[in-house]
Amino acid sequence: MNDRLLIVGPCAAESAAQMEAMARSLASVLAECQSFAPVLRAGLWKPRSQPSTFQGIGAQGLPWLTAAAAAVGCPAATEVAQPEHLLAAYDAGIRHFWIGARTTSNPFTVDMLAQTPIADKPSVTWYIKNPTSPDINLWCGAVERIRKAGYEHICAIHRGFALGEHTTSIYRNAPVWSQAIEFKRRYPAIPLITDASHIAGKAEHVAEVAEQAIRMGMNGLMIEVHPDPQTALSDAGQQLTPAQLQDLLIRLATIDTAEQTDQSAELTALRQQIDETDDELWALLCKRLDIARQIGDYKRKHSMAVLQSARYDELLQRRMQWAKQHGIEPEAAKQIMDIIHEQSVLKQL
Repeated sequence: MNDRLLIVGPCAAESAAQMEAMARSLASVLAECQSFAPVLRAGLWKPRSQPSTFQGIGAQGLPWLTAAAAAVGCPAATEVAQPEHLLAAYDAGIRHFWIGARTTSNPFTVDMLAQTPIADKPSVTWYIKNPTSPDINLWCGAVERIRKAGYEHICAIHRGFALGEHTTSIYRNAPVWSQAIEFKRRYPAIPLITDASHIAGKAEHVAEVAEQAIRMGMNGLMIEVHPDPQTALSDAGQQLTPAQLQDLLIRLATIDTAEQTDQSAELTALRQQIDETDDELWALLCKRLDIARQIGDYKRKHSMAVLQSARYDELLQRRMQWAKQHGIEPEAAKQIMDIIHEQSVLKQL
């Protein structure tokens, strides 16, 4: 079995007929895919923002999901947000569960799920999505709660972050790859997969996010696929058709063969250039902070306020505009400038 996971299926189970059609189409697509180990997903309980939207079919859909997974020949997975969800799915034979971003954000709820009595914990695999906000400690805390409860098989899902008006990302949820990188640094033994559908928000962007994830070294993907996305009761715009999934898997397969050059002399030389450039960046940063200290001395002598908001706004707008012109996300430039400015102010104080 391949190391990489592919958790694939509709956003929500909607009917027995839909899941049967899903199973037929996925079976043929996945039969030709050797790059991923598949898991069939479908939401049954949907934590939607608005109560007027489709909330999921609930336990009624459990036999639809398990039958579809059996037809495809892979495990079934579903989201659980309450102990009763977990117990119902477990009793139906499901052993793969994911914790959604909203649930990860609530330590009390994660604790309740972790402490729910399960007879055969070694058979269960948990997938823990990052919280809605980029809080690495909250994400890690959810992992530790599940681990502390005695579960051995844990994966994490990077599904992007809801930054609202603070992001310039074209995606539904900003990837903030730095959070995924930091998670992998803290937990190198825990597989980390990327939910390309929830990051993208639109079907047209799913492939590029999935390719970024694989090139970043993620351990797999979660992708929403529907036999007829236009009729989907939830997240219709971000779900692929089975044919689109097949095209994507073919595209990703070419990356697998290209990644074997990891120890090439060319790559070693490029990494050396990165190291040298980083040395220069840190030297310049130290120089900038020393100048900030000198400015602080000047302001104290002349009874000037340390924080000069107009001056910083001017600097920030200039750098964000520069970043945009040079192909760098303006929001990333803002984050960097915010950190540098904060450290400069502390030096002046």
